[in-house]
Amino acid sequence: MKRLVLSILATIVALSAFSQKTKVEIKHTDLMKGDREVRRLYGNVIFKHADAYMYCDSALSYAKDNRFEAYGRVRIVNKDVTIYGDTLYFSSAENLACLRGDIRMIHDQMTLSTHYLDYDLQQNMGFYRNGGKIVDPTNVLTSAIGQYFVNDRMLFFKKDVVLQNPNYVMNTDTMKYKTSTNIAYFVGPTTVTSDENLLYTVNGWYNTKTDQAQMYQESYLHSGSQYVYGDDMFYDRKKDEGTIRKNAVIKDTTQELTLFAQYCFYEGKRQHVFMTDSVLIVKAIEGDSLYMHSDSLFFSQYKIPPMDSTQTDSVTYEEIKAYHKVRFYKSDLQGVCDSVVYNALDSMVYLCKNPVLWSDENQMTGFDIRLKLSDNNTKLEQIIIQSDAFVVAQCDDDKFNQMKGKSLIGYIKNNELVRVDMFQNGETLYYLKDEDEIVGVNRAVCNDISAYLKNGKINQIVFKNQPEGTFSPVEQFPKKLSRIDNFKWHDAIRPVDAQDVFKWRTDVEE
Repeated sequence: MKRLVLSILATIVALSAFSQKTKVEIKHTDLMKGDREVRRLYGNVIFKHADAYMYCDSALSYAKDNRFEAYGRVRIVNKDVTIYGDTLYFSSAENLACLRGDIRMIHDQMTLSTHYLDYDLQQNMGFYRNGGKIVDPTNVLTSAIGQYFVNDRMLFFKKDVVLQNPNYVMNTDTMKYKTSTNIAYFVGPTTVTSDENLLYTVNGWYNTKTDQAQMYQESYLHSGSQYVYGDDMFYDRKKDEGTIRKNAVIKDTTQELTLFAQYCFYEGKRQHVFMTDSVLIVKAIEGDSLYMHSDSLFFSQYKIPPMDSTQTDSVTYEEIKAYHKVRFYKSDLQGVCDSVVYNALDSMVYLCKNPVLWSDENQMTGFDIRLKLSDNNTKLEQIIIQSDAFVVAQCDDDKFNQMKGKSLIGYIKNNELVRVDMFQNGETLYYLKDEDEIVGVNRAVCNDISAYLKNGKINQIVFKNQPEGTFSPVEQFPKKLSRIDNFKWHDAIRPVDAQDVFKWRTDVEE
């Protein structure tokens, strides 16, 4: 501890000794008046202190205090730094040059302009606190308070910081800017605004030369109706693409669509997004929300040019592809499958590979399942199965109403399945009730069948084209006939709420 204290004292003494030994020299003046204490200098005045030369039209020199005041066309040259001003107050004891008036500080390709600048010759650092402007070949930067460390080529800005670039404007409260790399570092709320988009963050950096940004906290990119959020976001403005590695969120306000994931790759020019790790899709549909999870997700936007002279604007539409272990939940609709494709152009959602769909107490399966949305993609209108259609509804613990056919169309009204049309090779098995008691079983075969539902339950079945069927009392109906061929009951894997979409299950009960 004693050694540390002695070391600090020695450093202070050495710096003090340096300041005292380094005298201000008068190198030239056209006319000098006064005595040894105070001298008045006129015309082409030149002072030297250490490696710095200071020029002015006139000056007052205080030899005893080792300081001077300079007036008119003031100029300081310290190695590769040149500073111009109207008035200069210099103290050798503090190694501090205080400049006032119209001030310009030039270093390399950077020019600092202000009306108030203190320059520390020992640290080679300039400081202003009444407003200043920095100009380099790329940017114009203004702030209320600023510091420039020449040796490190580092600028610190505080309060009302604005960086203007030909392609964007950056606004923040606190910024660090390195002139050698053209990188701006910011701590606090920051926006980068261009004609194409807006960037926001509270912690990160921006390379004004390469137009690349890294943002770590509460960051987002806003373009048109889309918002891209993330806590660890890299963005390349020239390529208009970026990567998010934590808490990625993409929101489309026009489509009322929000995408969540822990990893996201974004391409703005192609309007393409890839997401993986904890993927969640939330889509607003007629006052309700659809929640869907998958292993990975692709989101794209496409533009279709006008088809004829009557159309003036191109049409933009979205396409979503969700792959592997897809589960989704809506209060009146749930589903499980391997993959999903949503195409806003034809307002259709495609459920691919082993799809299972539930609407109220009705389970639907088929080779593939399609969900037809309204033209504005806000309402579910139809459920379409083109092959191997099968509908099952549990009637009792071990009794199930069943409908089977080649294809079906289910009609949705006010978020409720109200009718199912089964086409080709139709079969039904239906339990009849007298109030709450099951009294019989009707098993029939008919090419085309329509079932009408009320409150999610089959209320009426209409057989078309010469049906063939039998009715049996429950106690006389053989159990081996209680299942239509290929019957399967998938209730064990049905999503029960929005959080359950993340829990993949394969324990299918038949």
